[in-house]
Amino acid sequence: MKKIAYISQLLPNLTETFVYREIFALRQRGFKVMPLSIHAPSIKQLSSEAHDLARETSYVFPLDKRRFLTAHAYYLQTRPHKYLPTLAYILSRPNETAQTRKRTLFHFGEAIYLASQVQRAEVQHVHAHFSVNAATIAFVLARLLDISFSFTIHNNIFTDQLIIREKIREAKFVAVISEYSRDFALNLVPTEPQLKDKFYIVHCGVSLEQFQPRPTPTHKTPIIFSVAQFAERKGYPYLIEACRLLHERGYDFECLIGGDGEQRPLLEKMIAEYQLQAKVKLLGLIYQEKLPDVLNQADMFVLPCITAKNGDKDGVPVVLMESMAREIPVISTYVSGIPELIDHEQNGLLVPEKDAAALANAIQQLLDKPELGRPWGQHGRQKIEREFNIIHSGAKMAELFERYVR
Repeated sequence: MKKIAYISQLLPNLTETFVYREIFALRQRGFKVMPLSIHAPSIKQLSSEAHDLARETSYVFPLDKRRFLTAHAYYLQTRPHKYLPTLAYILSRPNETAQTRKRTLFHFGEAIYLASQVQRAEVQHVHAHFSVNAATIAFVLARLLDISFSFTIHNNIFTDQLIIREKIREAKFVAVISEYSRDFALNLVPTEPQLKDKFYIVHCGVSLEQFQPRPTPTHKTPIIFSVAQFAERKGYPYLIEACRLLHERGYDFECLIGGDGEQRPLLEKMIAEYQLQAKVKLLGLIYQEKLPDVLNQADMFVLPCITAKNGDKDGVPVVLMESMAREIPVISTYVSGIPELIDHEQNGLLVPEKDAAALANAIQQLLDKPELGRPWGQHGRQKIEREFNIIHSGAKMAELFERYVR
């Protein structure tokens, strides 16, 4: 059976469950998967399902300086014909700045640090999730150890294209989570149309067993629910603004928002300023084992994603998939690959980004006609079953590894 290494910036990660679930799915299909990560997570900030994986993952940081120097000395001595040309190549790419070359140098150092473990484990192929740090490490490991690599493109490609053209050219294949992401990546290599054949759409998937249809809510006050990082691209200020409008229109509701992040002070300020403390509540972090129970209460799930000032935006948020798998009607925006998941007025609603009035109107539609939620929820579950479940995603990745790893 093929031995694959999986690497990500932070593995496992509470907000990137799709990575470790993909590892679990591949292992269930008989693959040996070695987990690698640049940084180590705090066990206290992980769902219990990821604890064992965290203990077996090999991490770069915290760095063992002696081991770092030993690894570089070893490969410089034993594989100078690989070490030196690879270093020279990644530091001489055109159109890179001094800052990006410095970052690439750090990633090279991190790859060498992990190389001996990868070599001892007889790994045949390295797959990276996200196209920046982890993909650069996979790129270096492949060149150094004469193995192959691939990577999955997520949302950070919209703002960070660190030696991305070189990675696309040398990867065995490139997985993308949506047609939108594929087209964006292909636009980065417009003079090489043949590279299109390397791209495969592999949707992030959720567990249909873990996220079963929820019981019909019995509470009287409608509950609007959302959970995500409090980052600009999630658009939560627009949800607060929409709640203000709904409150002014006289609607009875409760909006529960789980998560944490840089925008928390802003959201707290808006809630206080609009006197929405009785209507809008910030729940803090919600771990995976608690999420199904919280979703049970939701009459709708709302995630008003936007394009941030620096171009940052979501790919296809997994939490939307989890909600749809529970047959909860969803509301989001026409951003990135989200319209590939949500079919407007069939399994949810889509509104223009950064439009609080449109968002309020969409929520109002479900408040006025809650009977719409049941068929939309059922259709959402069917969409997940067909295209966005982890069994299908794991099978697709397994098929690609069988095809390309020798």
